[in-house]
Amino acid sequence: MNTPNAHRGRLPGLLREPLVHFVVAALAAFVAWHVIQDGRSRADSTIRITRGDVERLAALYASESGALPSQEDMAAMLTDFVRDEALAREARRLGLDAGDTIVNRRLAQKMTFMVEDLAEETTPSEDVLRAWLDAHPDRFTDPQMATFSHVFFSVDLRGARADMDARIALSALNSGAADWKGTGDAFMLQRTYGDLPIREAARIFGTEFAAALADLPVSDEWVGPVQSSLGLHLVRVTAASPARLRPFEEARDAVLADWREETRRAGNDAAIQKIIGRYKVEIEDGDAR
Repeated sequence: MNTPNAHRGRLPGLLREPLVHFVVAALAAFVAWHVIQDGRSRADSTIRITRGDVERLAALYASESGALPSQEDMAAMLTDFVRDEALAREARRLGLDAGDTIVNRRLAQKMTFMVEDLAEETTPSEDVLRAWLDAHPDRFTDPQMATFSHVFFSVDLRGARADMDARIALSALNSGAADWKGTGDAFMLQRTYGDLPIREAARIFGTEFAAALADLPVSDEWVGPVQSSLGLHLVRVTAASPARLRPFEEARDAVLADWREETRRAGNDAAIQKIIGRYKVEIEDGDAR
């Protein structure tokens, strides 16, 4: 008769058998796999709404409507959130995201945002900022500006007479015989501009007019006719300021912001290139790189 002690005596030898070791290891692996899969299954089937999700949705609603959401609004947004999350997960489960350009771009955009969020903001020394200003003076130069009024003469309406009509009106204006507001033709835009950058005048009137305007002196006198892309103009400049590079003390905040933006962009580009560098790119019927 086998006794309990006899069974216990044979157990150590049995456990030393290689086949038994294999079976036990396989059983342990099988149990562990099921535990992991069960955990994954529960995680995949759970849509968790965090406090951060609620705050983000409320902030988005407030930014768009200008008011905090009501309980009904919040419930509707959370319902939409759950709906979108459930549909997105089901789409991924069915493999609908594979090869989808829009999905890929969205994921790439989110990854870019993550890279930007991980970037550390640093404060450069004053010497670095001064060197930045010296290297990029155009970014911190106030443009040349002019304050002026103009009287418009349409070549489309007047034809060849436009130039002569403008010269006759010029004489009348400077002699005080005419009111400039009642002289000339209707103009689709403003007839008076205050502190208009010369580059903006080029956008409105054309480069020929802007170049002439930049050279006109401040005066009570009308000058012209000045050619523009729209017609002819009599112009009176009442104030002007030349282009001016702001001194460091005045431009410091703008220089710091510009330095940080450029540094952030360069850092993001480097981080993204590092991510790209982890992958081998192969082009069908072409060379790999």
